[in-house]
Amino acid sequence: MRDDSRHEPGHDRVILLLLFALFLLLSPLLAWWAADDSPWYAPYLVWALLIALTYMVRRHLTRKAEAEQRDD
Repeated sequence: MRDDSRHEPGHDRVILLLLFALFLLLSPLLAWWAADDSPWYAPYLVWALLIALTYMVRRHLTRKAEAEQRDD
């Protein structure tokens, strides 16, 4: 049986990822990667980074949940 009262460390990763995304998209970095002299693919690199990080966090949380189900 799973103890729901304990703190889930996976939620911390999701919150950190969200804060990182907000930092990238709502900070002065936005003006840097959207400047006229930046390469055309700069915004796509930022989005690719966010998508890759989201995928890695989700994969890690899924594997951890599956391992916990096998242990129960």
